Order: sequence, then C-alpha cells, then structure tokens
Amino acid sequence: MKSKPQTCLNKIRTFILTVLAATLFFGSCTPPSRLTYIQDIQNLGDALEVVKEEYRLKPGDILHVRIMSADPETDDIFNLDATRRFAAPRGGTVGDQQMFLFGYTINTLGEIHLPVIGNVSVAGLSLDEAHNRIKEMAAEYIIDAALSVKIVNFSVTVLGEVRNPGSFYIYDHEFTVMGALGLAGDLTDYGNRNIHVVRRTDDGLQFHRLDITDRSSVSSELYYLQPNDLIYVEPLLAKRFGFAQFPFGVFFSAISTTLLLISFITQ
Repeated sequence: MKSKPQTCLNKIRTFILTVLAATLFFGSCTPPSRLTYIQDIQNLGDALEVVKEEYRLKPGDILHVRIMSADPETDDIFNLDATRRFAAPRGGTVGDQQMFLFGYTINTLGEIHLPVIGNVSVAGLSLDEAHNRIKEMAAEYIIDAALSVKIVNFSVTVLGEVRNPGSFYIYDHEFTVMGALGLAGDLTDYGNRNIHVVRRTDDGLQFHRLDITDRSSVSSELYYLQPNDLIYVEPLLAKRFGFAQFPFGVFFSAISTTLLLISFITQ
C-alpha cells in the first residue's frame, strides 16, 4: 500500500503532466492547413475562371489627363501642367506629388474641368469609358489627338498581422489581394488567412471576408482591389490569448526540472 506522501506526489506529477499536455495542445504551432494559400488545386483542376469587377469612377477620385498632339504649343493650351512641363524627361519618371497637384478631382456633380474643353462628366464610367468620352470632346478642337488618362489616387492600405503594414500607391489597374499582401511583406505566422476587405462604395463602406486558403477566392469580386481598399489581417487565437509571446523554453525547462525532482523524491 502506498504512503500518503507517495500518493500526493503522484497526484502532483499527474497534474503537472496534464498542464504540460494542455499547454502543448493550445500553444502548438499553427497547422499547415491554416497557413497554406490557395489550396485544393488537385480537386479543382488547373484552370479557374477569374472575375474582375470593373472599377467605376467616383466623386473624389483624381485623374491625370494629358492631351497630346503634333504641335507642342497646342499641347500647352490643353494641359493644366504645361507651364511645369509635366511630361517626364527622357529616361525619367513623373512624381506622385506632381500627379496629385496637377490631377483633376471629380467633383460632387461627377465632373472634372479640363482647360478649353470644359466640364466632362466621368463619374460612373470605367477608366476606358472616361478616356473615350474625353477623346471625343477633344476631337472637336484637335485632330488625331493622343490621350492619356490614369487614376492618381489608387492606393491600398494593409494593416494587422503582416510584416510591413502601411499604405501603398499602386500603378497597376489589375492589382490583386495577393499583390497587396506581397507589398506588406506577407502575413505573419499568426495572421488569419480569412482576411477582411473594406471597400468604399456609393452606399458607404462595405465589409467583406476573403478566405485566401480557398483556391476559389481568385474568382471573388474582392480578389482584384479597387482604389482606397483596406485589407485587415486579424490575429489567430494563439496570439490573442498570448501564446505567441509565451516563454515556452523557460516553462518547459521548469516542468522538466520539477518532474525530475518528483522522480528523485519518490525513488
């Protein structure tokens, strides 16, 4: 028959082993299924239709419009930035600040005001449709004019469990969620792959979720980003409860030492 001290020590040992098992369970590494992007390739095949929702211009958007002809003096009349020679020098690039200063902001009526041409209604149009409308109006003054129309305020913000959060200016009208996460340095190991996408619409802000572990996410209307989209990556439960910062090395060392002492005492 075991003595009371022996029984007590056995209970202590059982308790410590239970705590250790629970700690390993809740504080273990995040499983690969929670980390891998775009899964189920074998089940869905190699091809998947991608749907891109065409962005419609809104009041507050800023457009860079440049009208070009064979006559440089005529160009100066039709371009707001002519006195600054907005066009980049050979081998150079146009600065973001210049594009902002000399851009045309869509007003509350949905119009931009161009030199000579006057007011042009562009709200609700795609970028290509706005290009064609401005070109038609410019054709009344210039024959065979070349036209450049770009969105100046195309930026996205990535916050939360990413390595380099911040706001990023985008120079690609077909920019994706994966591209934004790449600019932000990718998700951390504790970033939830079911991310939030906040989008500004005519009806206000809309909040969505996009599970980037699901391969079908590339066919979502959220996959291609729009100007001023916000991506937020919330932390997994392991980090919310503090397991990410828990000193496991010290804890396990203390547990091991305690078990050795118990074994030594009970011998």
